[in-house]
Amino acid sequence: MRLSNAIKKGEKKYWGCAHVRRNPSAPNEWFIMLLGKKHIPLMLVDDNESPIVSEDLNEFNDVFKQLGIREFTVYL
Repeated sequence: MRLSNAIKKGEKKYWGCAHVRRNPSAPNEWFIMLLGKKHIPLMLVDDNESPIVSEDLNEFNDVFKQLGIREFTVYL
């Protein structure tokens, strides 16, 4: 799911929750999976189709605020 599309859906309160998971190919990195009303997991990517990843979970705070997500689960 592209970030710009996810933000538009977030404005309509589409997202139920989010999961933050470790990148299997780079264990120091984390990525975001979004779950909407149909509970289908979608990986969050930027508008160039590159996955949004970070080594610091705090960097996702602004992203979650833009998406209207108040709670998320971190999977170790």
